[in-house]
Amino acid sequence: MIESYKKALKDYYETQKEGDQISSLLNPTPAGLRELLISMMERTLDDCDKKIIENFFDTSFTEVTLNKLRVETDKFKALANFLKEKSGGSDLRRLEMVALILDFKQRPYRKFEKHYSKISEVEDIVDKEEVIFDSKEPSVESSNNEVEKNEIEYVNNESIEVIETEVNTPKVIGISEEVSIQKQKNIPLQKIGIIGIIVVIIGISVFLNIKNWTTKECMVWNGDKYEAVDCSETINSFAEATLPKDDKLIEEFRKMKVDTKTSFFDKKGNPKIWYIKNPNGTLEFFNKPGLQPETGKTLRPISRYIIQEYVLNENK
Repeated sequence: MIESYKKALKDYYETQKEGDQISSLLNPTPAGLRELLISMMERTLDDCDKKIIENFFDTSFTEVTLNKLRVETDKFKALANFLKEKSGGSDLRRLEMVALILDFKQRPYRKFEKHYSKISEVEDIVDKEEVIFDSKEPSVESSNNEVEKNEIEYVNNESIEVIETEVNTPKVIGISEEVSIQKQKNIPLQKIGIIGIIVVIIGISVFLNIKNWTTKECMVWNGDKYEAVDCSETINSFAEATLPKDDKLIEEFRKMKVDTKTSFFDKKGNPKIWYIKNPNGTLEFFNKPGLQPETGKTLRPISRYIIQEYVLNENK
């Protein structure tokens, strides 16, 4: 559980940097972290935060004066290294101090532990409710071919019947000569009708698919997915930002909405959702890793902290 707390702190630190909300932490230094703590202590702290300070300095809160803090630097080196990912220490007192300086909402550790357990319970329920749907559409092409084949066979059978009549029985018993001649005259009309139907079917197919025959070697982002386009194509009279066509991105990469029923991790705990934080503080979610199509920023894997703050809390 301590490892989860560490990861949540680092995820929170990264989201704060992306939103440019804590500019002084872009390159954390011991002195900078000390000044942030002094700033926190100038406010009204609750008992939990006071306890964090006491544990970190191993002395009572009343003895941790601002004057003493201003000459204290060494204790903050480990905190700076942790945020710079130069070390991965698991000392809970240091982790709690990082949480206080960052103003991490799920502090202290025992509070985070309760929330973490709730998230795990939600994920277990969602994993059990996953259903895989599979649908198959009937092939229109095969259906058209079958009709066409039946019609051609009908013409062939008619032709064979007439030829046999002419060769074997020039005058069919019980059927007048006039009827036989009229039947023979109708055969070319039937052939013309069948050919006409085939031409109409082909014409409709050409009309419906003519756009697909255009060379489409580029793609553009259209709201929640990539779409293939001709490289010279423009939309609404304005040239779109086009990229070289990538069939895999077109087929698989999607922007998506998430809620409490979304399955965020697979059975092995690997992320199934990626996100990016916008300057306005909102998050966008995607089903694959990669780059945000409009800004080019790298997507980050989902974390339990992000689920708690931006999914569970917003759906309460």
